[in-house]
Amino acid sequence: MHYLDNAATTRPSEAACEALMRCATTAYGNPSSLHALGFEAERELRAARESVAAVLHTAPERIVFTGSGTEATNQALFGLADRRRGSKLVTTDAEHPCVLETLRAIAKQRGFTLCLLHTAGGAPSLEEAAAVIDGDTALVAMMLVNNETGAIFPAREVGELAAAAGAYYHVDAVQAFGKLPFSPEGLRCHTLAVSGHKVGGVKGVGALWVASDLRIPPLIYGGGQERGLRSGTEGMPAIAAFGAAARDYAARYSAENISALREEAVRGLEALGCVVHQPPVVCPCILNFSVPGYRSEPMLHLLSERGVYLSSGSACSSHKKSYSHVLMAMGLPERELQSALRVSFSPDSTREDVAALLEGIKACMQTLVREGPAQKAEGRLPL
Repeated sequence: MHYLDNAATTRPSEAACEALMRCATTAYGNPSSLHALGFEAERELRAARESVAAVLHTAPERIVFTGSGTEATNQALFGLADRRRGSKLVTTDAEHPCVLETLRAIAKQRGFTLCLLHTAGGAPSLEEAAAVIDGDTALVAMMLVNNETGAIFPAREVGELAAAAGAYYHVDAVQAFGKLPFSPEGLRCHTLAVSGHKVGGVKGVGALWVASDLRIPPLIYGGGQERGLRSGTEGMPAIAAFGAAARDYAARYSAENISALREEAVRGLEALGCVVHQPPVVCPCILNFSVPGYRSEPMLHLLSERGVYLSSGSACSSHKKSYSHVLMAMGLPERELQSALRVSFSPDSTREDVAALLEGIKACMQTLVREGPAQKAEGRLPL
């Protein structure tokens, strides 16, 4: 098996599985209980919080565990979108749906104007951001690494613009966590979201970083867990797995090794006639390319039959029939939109995986029927 869909989810690490089983079978107490099992669970909770904080280069008390990265972002955006601070919400046209759809809902419910920064060429322009982010801006939201192209967005510079305008600022760092060196404080943000299953943890747990001087309302009310920001008994097996995975992933991730694999894949794909989509600045763990003349879905099926697993874009929107809004915003022509594929690496990826990918793409080109010029796109850009 050659798993190259790590931006969708990662294989749980051995450390994560051990932590999960420990908290499910022996350290299974409620962290709020005042007995030995409760104290043991509370120690596991504290250790996981410290591990996630260490990867973020921040203080453990700033970490709030949630049920997912999407939940963390929802809590941040609903909590920060204060109409008294301005009438505008600002993000980019290439954000993950958890940002775009949440901001659309907030704009409709609370009477904001939603402004989308363009990402033609792969990343937002700081010139446009500076022109849009002003004193009437209540909230800015931006990803650090794009989940489809690997583009590194200018999150720190946009944080400076938001701070100068007096706007709140949220960063979606789900794809950057464990892969890029950064801290929330260095990005000048007020909140930041990460997810466990993108770094060798299990699904069902994320985390929200909240600035020390910020008070946001909870989405979930109840017993007041997580400093009152996320009530409900903590899901300790998943949280402990997240903490263990974060430590393990950060220790094993090598940008140099991943870059070498990416460069080898790029050379091989270009030699086959593929078009590699290169943003201005890229995180090496994600590679997006097109095989013009061959549709993505049949290629994915054929590759899967050969034991090579990748995707055609965000797993969160893979069942929608329109083209990727990220690639459309980037400005790709029709033939490249309909044949786009995404490879995403992890510390477990190998040169054998890259070789299997290249052989699989070659087999697609030899087996599938090549199509002529594409018809008009059925996709749409976010409004």
